[in-house]
Amino acid sequence: MAPAPGRKKRGLILFCAEQGFAGAFSERVLAAAANDLKGATSLIIGTRGAALAGERGMRPVWSAAMTTRVEGIPSFANRLAEVLYGYIAQDAIATVDILFSRSIAGEIRIDRHSLLPIDFARFARPVAKQAPLIALPPELLLDRLAAEYVYAQLCEAAMHAFVAENEARMIAMVAAKNNTETKLAALLQRERQLRQEEITTEIVELATGAQASRTTRR
Repeated sequence: MAPAPGRKKRGLILFCAEQGFAGAFSERVLAAAANDLKGATSLIIGTRGAALAGERGMRPVWSAAMTTRVEGIPSFANRLAEVLYGYIAQDAIATVDILFSRSIAGEIRIDRHSLLPIDFARFARPVAKQAPLIALPPELLLDRLAAEYVYAQLCEAAMHAFVAENEARMIAMVAAKNNTETKLAALLQRERQLRQEEITTEIVELATGAQASRTTRR
């Protein structure tokens, strides 16, 4: 799945839904990456999302189930980082974008930013101009800081995706409950209407029969 020679080797990490009944959770993530999927090396997180991607003809180089417990996010992020570094070492990926859902004020939005190379615009510039004191060679320190940054970003994306998926599922369940209650109310109203029509018909038949009996006796 490595892009053709001469093309930018883009990697995409897509956090989709792990479980069902989450509405269009995975569809929104895949739609946000639609323009870059062709020729990209895709890593998809989430069983349901990977199945949906397969239905659309996508063939990610790697996919995995999303952890269903908050406690499992750190180890999952470590595993994902190892897989990512493996593709980078194979020269299959040069740049990496990460896409995940984020819940903001009850609304689920798609967040996309560059994981590699590091987007330094995400960091606040230091106020002091004095160089920091370091105990490690600068190259080694930067390597370790970069690794910690990637790990932190993967943890953050996994946590936001975890929260957003559960919220999407809750929204879908509330919508289904409201829809069920609306249909039930309509059916009960229809039942009362039919019952009333049935009673009215019976009364008319009884009145007609009584009138016929009186007419016969005369």
